[in-house]
This record gives sequence, structure tokens and C-alpha cells, in this order.
Amino acid sequence: MRLAFTSDLHTDHHPANRAAWQAMVARLTADPPDVFVCCGDVAADERCFGMTLLALRHLPCVKLFVPGNHDVWVRQRHWVERGVTSERKYYELLPALCREAGFHPLWLEPYVHGEVAFCGTMGWYDYSLRNRAFDAQLSLNDYRRKRYRELVWSDRRYVVWPAAGRPLSDEQLAGRLVQALGQQLLWARRRARRLVVVTHMLPFQAMVTHRQALPADYFSAFMGCSALGEAIQQVPEVALALAGHTHRPCTVTLGQLTACTSPLGYAWQWQGRTPQEMACDRLRLVHLD
Repeated sequence: MRLAFTSDLHTDHHPANRAAWQAMVARLTADPPDVFVCCGDVAADERCFGMTLLALRHLPCVKLFVPGNHDVWVRQRHWVERGVTSERKYYELLPALCREAGFHPLWLEPYVHGEVAFCGTMGWYDYSLRNRAFDAQLSLNDYRRKRYRELVWSDRRYVVWPAAGRPLSDEQLAGRLVQALGQQLLWARRRARRLVVVTHMLPFQAMVTHRQALPADYFSAFMGCSALGEAIQQVPEVALALAGHTHRPCTVTLGQLTACTSPLGYAWQWQGRTPQEMACDRLRLVHLD
């Protein structure tokens, strides 16, 4: 099986991001894989999100998607006025846009392709992947505020996730999404020989880059959740874990499990490379036996 994947397209961020996505679409069209996976953060704007995925509606392969934190942002006035929350985007609006474009909403149900089952979730952060070297300076409440001096983690402004009328904490949301992934894995391992897990948030500490400096390592606390990785490693049939969010490509090997990212990221992070070069670099191909 030939599997292509990427993440963090951010096509509502800069024209260069859109150009890189167009180049990826051209590459996928010229040589379609068996499965294409996007690990989230397409666009916060729902029109841009839909148009981005629709560019691959014609692609003759399985197309799988899990949302990222930017995809569930609610920042448009008309969304707020209509009572749209991040929770509703996650469970109702994004699945509808995915299906219209021919993408399977993997975070809602697993997908079996031959002898391989795919499971997925956006995941969330609970500060468990933070740099613990700063625990004497930063408490959990410091992370819960999502503000370091004048710098703000934007989920504080744009993520609205109520439960019974009250916002969920990051820890509660992370726990719910880990539980949902666990249910998928239980279902999938009964139906397939090999499993692939797709998340947006990072599941393993080894995938997080700590710079040993603030404020960079303050924000690394929002990279993912160790319980995601624990849920994945409890299932020996999982051979591959794909993720996004970090904007840094990486590959780590944990026993028989390989975990990878291949994000496009923001144009200002490309170190002078062109959209075409980034499309070639960050549309990654994996072969599954």
C-alpha cells in the first residue's frame, strides 16, 4: 500500500501556502497513492477549508482526514451569532465538508482498507508533554491560562468547547478524545491485521522539540498528550502513527512502531524555499507491506 500524507496546510494563512497546496494536488493527481491522509490544520475559515479539500475531490484514492486545532477555531462573527461552537464544528460541520469533498472523517469512525485499519482523532493537549525542567517556574495553572507575559496561545481566544453548558478544560477534552481513540482501536484490531493511527496532536514526548528556553518551551506544553501515545502503544497491531501540529518534520521509532510528521507549516518558516520545493518535501510517501 502506498500512503501519502501531510498536515498543517494553513491555506487561509498566506498565498504561498495555497500555492504549495496546489503543487501537492498536482503531484497527487499525476501519481495517485492508494491512500491520502491529512493530519489537520487546513484552515480556520470554513469556506477556505471546504475549497482546499474539494481540490482533491477527483483523486481516485481513499482520502482520510482528522481536524487540527485551527480547524475548530470559531472566530467569524456570523458563526458566533449562530451559536456555532468548536464542538459543533468538530462533530457536525467539518464532517459534512469532508464528505462533500470525498474525504472520510476518520475522527468519527475508523476506515478499513484491505488488511489495514485506520483510526484517528484530533487529540488535544493536557500539558503532559511540557518541558518539566521549568516546573519550578511554571505551574499547571500557568499553562491553563495560555498566556506567557504578552504572548497568547490563540486557542484561548478561538476554541469554544462546552459540555452541558460549561467549557471543558484542556485536560478534560484531551481525556475525552483519548477515550474515543481507544474505542476505535478496540473495534479496529478485531477487523484488521495492521493498524495506522492518525492524530493532529503529538502522542509522544520524543516528537516534541524542547529548546531549553522560555517562551518557546512554555508553548511546547500545547503540543500534545502522553495519554494518546499510551493508548496507541497498548495495541501491538499499530505499525504507524501519523501526526501534525508541530510544523517540524520528524520520524521516531518506538519498538515496532514508527511515528511521523510531515507538515507544511507557515510560509515564513520555510527558510527561503519555494512553494513547489515545500510541496515536494512535505508530501511524504510511506509504503506499508
